[in-house]
Amino acid sequence: VGGADVAVLSAIDQNGPSGGGKPFVNILRINQGFGDQSTAGLLYSERVGGGRDNRMVGADVHYVFGGLYFAQFQTAVSTTRAAAGDRSGSLWEAVVDRTGRTFGFHYGVLGVAPDFAADNGFVNRTGFVKPIVANRFTVFGTPGRWFERYQVFGLINGTWKYADFFNRDAVLEKSFSMSNSFTFRGGWSLSVTPNLANYAFDSSAYAGTRTKTVTGIVKPFVPLGRLNATVFNVSAATPQFQRFAASVSAAQGNDVDFFEAAPVRRQDYSASLDLRPSQQLRISATYVSSSFTRRSDGAQTLTTRIPRLKAEYQLARPLFLRIIAQYEATVRAPLRDPATGRLLLSSNGDGTFAPSVERRTNALRTDFLVSYRPSPGTVLFVGYGNSMTESDPLAFQRLRRVGDGFFVKLSYLFSSLGRAPGT
Repeated sequence: VGGADVAVLSAIDQNGPSGGGKPFVNILRINQGFGDQSTAGLLYSERVGGGRDNRMVGADVHYVFGGLYFAQFQTAVSTTRAAAGDRSGSLWEAVVDRTGRTFGFHYGVLGVAPDFAADNGFVNRTGFVKPIVANRFTVFGTPGRWFERYQVFGLINGTWKYADFFNRDAVLEKSFSMSNSFTFRGGWSLSVTPNLANYAFDSSAYAGTRTKTVTGIVKPFVPLGRLNATVFNVSAATPQFQRFAASVSAAQGNDVDFFEAAPVRRQDYSASLDLRPSQQLRISATYVSSSFTRRSDGAQTLTTRIPRLKAEYQLARPLFLRIIAQYEATVRAPLRDPATGRLLLSSNGDGTFAPSVERRTNALRTDFLVSYRPSPGTVLFVGYGNSMTESDPLAFQRLRRVGDGFFVKLSYLFSSLGRAPGT
């Protein structure tokens, strides 16, 4: 519209948190290009009804300059009305980046106020300010030799509580990582990354947690001190062969379990396989596992296994089919106070507290998508997804459906009529 891209999404979602009905969802996005690949945009989002009204308006600019650089700025303000009271907050971000062949950098800062809320978005943490400093150096080998490229990517970031950042108080979390990537002849690659971190704990995040003294007195759980974490990651990948590509990775070290505010030994493994048996069919399979072992008593406190399968098939030039299935099997042991070893107490939401219990999740999510593109600029999407669960992990027996959804999306490119070319 007038040279700008306009997108609108309207929907009726599931029941709200208070059971007051199904909320209405409306999202409007306007994006305008200018200059050399630069853009400016506006966003309006609302989710009203169901006992809670949330509205957000935002603006952003992505400015490309000097051939190698870009600067990006965004800001958003939200207002929320709910039974617990009205609140409003802001989000802001500034980034400057250089993308050069042998040297690049990425410097930025992100701030999210405590009362900012984006009910239609993915802002899962608020009340913080996080600066980031990243530098990249690349060394190229002699063409035709076994060594082709070495790249080191250093990343430093810190996280402050929102008010503490402006008051110049102590940092809450800080971390440093240095990714060392090697590329060899033919496209084989190897990466080794050490990660160092130091964490304190925000006591407000544990407001709904209690612990017991030796005499049985219930009192607030307050994590004390700071903990260090050191994790090493190694990964390897094959070249992009005509019919397949694969990768594996592993990470081990000492980390932090934030649910218990306790040190743990961490082990992560992942593998991926991409298959292209024909020009029309693509299949991607991944497997991710992670486990925490409490350092104080050697008990395994968390295990997660996530297999995922995606298949895409081009039925015809305008017709496309995609299926994604993901299974998550997670076991979370009862939470314990790292100082006493006693069970922590979790809030029941009514002012009472109950001992932490083991939690299991065995969830299968499957999504189907069909897209039809009869002409450039015109696309119809039809999708369906369902969620299922079962009692035993990865058994695929007695699966029970717990939810499903259906959506239709139409995108149409308007063109001006009666205008001469180039006007």
